Amino acid sequence: MRPTTRLFIPFLLSLVSLPSTISFIGRTACSSKSQRALRRREGSPKAVAFKPQKGLAHDFCLAILGDLHLDPTDMKLHNEGRKHIIDVMGGMKKSLSSSKSQAHLISLGDLGAYGEAGTTACFEHAKAYLDGFQLPYNLVTGNHDLEGMDEFATDVENLQAWKKVFGLNAPTFCHQIGDKTLCVGLSTTRFRSSPFSSHEVYIPKEQTIWLENLLKQHPEEEGWRVLVFSHAPPMGAGIRVVQNVHIKNGCAFLNHSSGDEERRVFIRLCKQYHCIKAWFSGHFHLSHDYEDSITAKEGTVFVQTGVMGEKSTRDGRRQSRVVRGDGAGLHVYTVNHHKGGELRLDVSIRYKPGGEDLVEAHGHEDYAHDKWFSAYRPQEEDGCYLQSPDGIILEASDRGGGEKVCWWHMADGRVLGVHEGQVIEYDAETLSPLGIVVDREQLQGREMVVVGEGQALILVSSLDALNEKTTAADYDIIHPNQDGSYWRRWQRNKLVRQREKEREKIAADWLKQNFK
Repeated sequence: MRPTTRLFIPFLLSLVSLPSTISFIGRTACSSKSQRALRRREGSPKAVAFKPQKGLAHDFCLAILGDLHLDPTDMKLHNEGRKHIIDVMGGMKKSLSSSKSQAHLISLGDLGAYGEAGTTACFEHAKAYLDGFQLPYNLVTGNHDLEGMDEFATDVENLQAWKKVFGLNAPTFCHQIGDKTLCVGLSTTRFRSSPFSSHEVYIPKEQTIWLENLLKQHPEEEGWRVLVFSHAPPMGAGIRVVQNVHIKNGCAFLNHSSGDEERRVFIRLCKQYHCIKAWFSGHFHLSHDYEDSITAKEGTVFVQTGVMGEKSTRDGRRQSRVVRGDGAGLHVYTVNHHKGGELRLDVSIRYKPGGEDLVEAHGHEDYAHDKWFSAYRPQEEDGCYLQSPDGIILEASDRGGGEKVCWWHMADGRVLGVHEGQVIEYDAETLSPLGIVVDREQLQGREMVVVGEGQALILVSSLDALNEKTTAADYDIIHPNQDGSYWRRWQRNKLVRQREKEREKIAADWLKQNFK
C-alpha cells in the first residue's frame, strides 16, 4: 500500500454571484431566459448575471460517467454498472444533511457504440439509459456524438438532433448543485468541419466567452466553487494520455489542433479564476489506476474518468467517478465496476479560504501497475534541457533504443524533444506534448542534427558519410508547418477521407465496367 501523500495547491479564493436553477434534463444552463440572452448577444457579461438559488444545502453527491459507447445489443455490463452507481448514490444520499441536499449525474459524452454513434437512434437509446439512473442529470457532447454522417449533412444538424432528444436549448450547462457550488459543462461542436482530425474535441469561442463571464460573476472571494466538465481535458492538465493515439492524431486536449491561443485559453482560465476547484474529463478510455489520472495544476484538480464497458477499456479496468461534496471540500471516489461496484476514495480536497487548498491523495495497491505509457512532459531543471542545441541531438548509438530523453528551444521559440525514439513538439507555454514531428520509423537508422543556432533540424543517415559530394537527396530538412508549428497532422478529417473513398469506388467501378 502506497503511503498517503500531501500536496499543497495554491488557491486564491476570489469569486462573485451565481446562476441558479436545479438543472434537470430538459433544462439548460442556469436559466432558459439567460440562455436566450446569451444567444442574442454572445459574450455579454449580463448574459450570465444570474441570481443564485437560495436555500440549498452545502453537501451533495455527484456521479460522473465517462465514455459510454452504448451498444443496444450488448447492455449487460452497462446495466450492471448503472446498478452499481444507483447503489452507491443511494447510500450517499442517506448521509446527506437534508432534503435540500442534491444527488446528481453527469455524462461526459461519447454515448453510442462505434458504427451507430451520433445518430438519433443512438441518442434515444442513451436517453433511456440515463433516465434509468432515476437522477437529474446533465451531459456534454464527445467527439463521437457528432459522427452521424449518414443521417445528418452538417455538424449543426447533428448537434440540433442531440439537443432535441435530450430537451436542451444549448450544448453548455450550468447547474447549481449546492450552496455556492456550480457544475458547468462545455461541449464539442464540430466533426465534419474539423480542419484536421475529426476527433478533436473543439470548444468554440462563444462557449469560452460564456464560461469566462460565468467565472467572473462567481468569484472565489465570495465563496463560490465551480466544477467543470468536458469530454477531453484542457492542455496543461498533466493527466495521462495515449501518445501514439491522441497525441499523434492531435485530439488529446480541448482545441488540440487549433491555434496556440485557442488551446491555452482553458488552463489560463484555471490560473486566473481560482473558483475552478476541479475539472473532470474522459476521452482516453484509461482507468483511474495511475497516479497521474488525477493531477493538481494551476490551483485546479484535474480528474480522468474511465469507462464502464468492456469493449471500450484500454487496460481492462472499468470505472466511473463519484464525488461527495460539502461546504468544506470534495471527496473524489472510484466505482470499480470490474470489482462488483467497489467504492474507493482517491483524493480529498479541503478548501482554505484566503490560503492554499489542501489536496490529499489516497494511495492504494492498484497504483502498482504502469501498463500504459505516459507522455513525457518537460520540466524546468529536469536535467534533460539542452541550453545550446547546435550539433548532433541523436547519435548513431542512440538510434532505435528509445532511451534518449532531451528537449530544447528552436530559434523561433518552438520546443522540440526526443522521447521514446520519436521527435515530439511541446507547447512552449505549458510544455504539454502537442504531437509527433518525426516518428520511430522515420528516425530509424538516422542521426538528427540542429544547425544554425536552432534555425534548422536535419536528418541524415550518418554524419561520417557526408562529404563534398553530398546532395540534398542525402538528408532531410524538417520544415515547420505554415502556422509555425512542427508537429505533423497525421489524422485527416473523416468526412474528407470518406468522400475520397466514395470517389475511388466510383472510379474503380467505372474502370471495371468499361475496361474488362
